[in-house]
Amino acid sequence: MKFWKEMFRKKTLSAICFLFLLFILFVAIFADVIAPTKMVGGMIQSSLVDAKLPPLSPGHLLGTDERGVDLLSYMIYGARTSVILCLCCTILQTIVSIILGILSAVLGGAFDLILQRIVDAFGCIPQMLLLLLMMTILGNGIPQMVIAMAVPAGIGGSRMIRSAAFAVKDSGYCKNSDLLGGGFIWKSVKHVLPNIMPLIIISAAGSLGAVIMMEASMNFLGYGVAPGTPSWGAIITSQGRTHMFDAPWICLVPGIAITILTFASCMFGDGVRDVLDPRLKGGVGSYNSKKLKKVLEKLAEEDAQTAMENIA
Repeated sequence: MKFWKEMFRKKTLSAICFLFLLFILFVAIFADVIAPTKMVGGMIQSSLVDAKLPPLSPGHLLGTDERGVDLLSYMIYGARTSVILCLCCTILQTIVSIILGILSAVLGGAFDLILQRIVDAFGCIPQMLLLLLMMTILGNGIPQMVIAMAVPAGIGGSRMIRSAAFAVKDSGYCKNSDLLGGGFIWKSVKHVLPNIMPLIIISAAGSLGAVIMMEASMNFLGYGVAPGTPSWGAIITSQGRTHMFDAPWICLVPGIAITILTFASCMFGDGVRDVLDPRLKGGVGSYNSKKLKKVLEKLAEEDAQTAMENIA
């Protein structure tokens, strides 16, 4: 409760972004109830008579696509696909990064050397090429995309976790834990993980938008969600690209949604980091403009008084 009070009091924009993310989650869960046009047999009902209607048309708030599918309903059902991909990819990617990064930092030695060479090998392969290879082997579908996007990203992201874990591992309380007989698991879970949690949170929040953008790229190349599955990225790379000039709303509506979702996830991650990270307590970031002005004025007065005393 204290965390949320501080979040809404000091980081209002981040709190608003969090509410927006909750709204997207709510829409994804209750898509069948909220959507004006229902999905039947895995497809949203359509009418060719209403094809490519502009936004604010009667009965179609956001317009329709080339098949006459209501774009608002498509966005609502597409939110379900995007939320599943974002959450699953982010969770799996974070778990892989945490395990590899903390293991490499705490164990060190030969294990760290071998593991980092493997990470370097993954880093030498272009990410898109690696995704294409994995999707070719696994096939199209949401579970396949989760594995293909999350595992390589988690391996690459483990280096950042490793760097942060190294700084914590060499601290005094971790060395005292070794002297008191604390084991590897105790030190990793009790000391290292809590102290690098702000970094993990901001990294996980920032990856939400990247997952949607990567999904759009994979759909563009023909490796993505199963055909017919509503997806924000899929409609941009299919109909949105084809009708960019004669029906631009087909591309703009999901594009704006992806932009807002990416911005909201990044801002929420920044706010959580600022509130949770003890190193930012009392810093400039925790002051508003009036408090900062008072602090600077006080420092200026103290400096002037010290200078007068030195002259006297």
